[in-house]
Amino acid sequence: MEKASRRLYGWLAFFASLGLLLSLYLSARNIDPIVISDQTLFHQDTPAIRIVAFFSYFTIWSNLVVIYLAIRISRGSALPRYFGALFAAGLLMITVSGLVYNAVLLPIYPPKGWALLSSGLLHIVAPLLFIYLWARRGPRGLIKGNQVPQILLIPIVYICYTVAHGSVIKQWPYKFLDLTSEGFLLWAVGVAIIFAFGILLIMTFAKYDARWSSSEFKADQDRSSSAL
Repeated sequence: MEKASRRLYGWLAFFASLGLLLSLYLSARNIDPIVISDQTLFHQDTPAIRIVAFFSYFTIWSNLVVIYLAIRISRGSALPRYFGALFAAGLLMITVSGLVYNAVLLPIYPPKGWALLSSGLLHIVAPLLFIYLWARRGPRGLIKGNQVPQILLIPIVYICYTVAHGSVIKQWPYKFLDLTSEGFLLWAVGVAIIFAFGILLIMTFAKYDARWSSSEFKADQDRSSSAL
């Protein structure tokens, strides 16, 4: 990948890291104008407990994956074998995070104060910039439709963690993942719909990735032929 593209991925890592660190600071110090009662582990309101709650959100997991991917790409070093599935997972996770937050959560819980900046970086800048860089700059050939289980591994781990965590403390990061109040059948249907949408996104990403890879390969061949 060309140096300019790697530099842009470096900026992506910077903006996502800035949003995550600012959001973590606001959560740890309880600097949040939106008052949500009784939302802390075992009803204890301490920085440590608030940090545990902070890392229970899917948005945070998504941005952590994106930060790692962006840093590895920006360094320009050889990528590990697992990188393709992880790249697809990061693209899927940050896309879902951006869509769900802006379409569902933002109208209900609009951020205020410093949360405007941190939320904007995590839910708008990071998703849009990552999708743009993948679509316009690559890397190509990493997203495979036959790697769905590997791509969905982190979201599956997140669901398992959320169920275990929420069942113990009786508190949930998102209402639609509340197993105790929704009932298992309704909860299972909701989760199945979410994963079905995720698989549809993976297939869509894989289709366009293959198409763009083929187009760029053909363009390289044409340039090579012209040079000869």
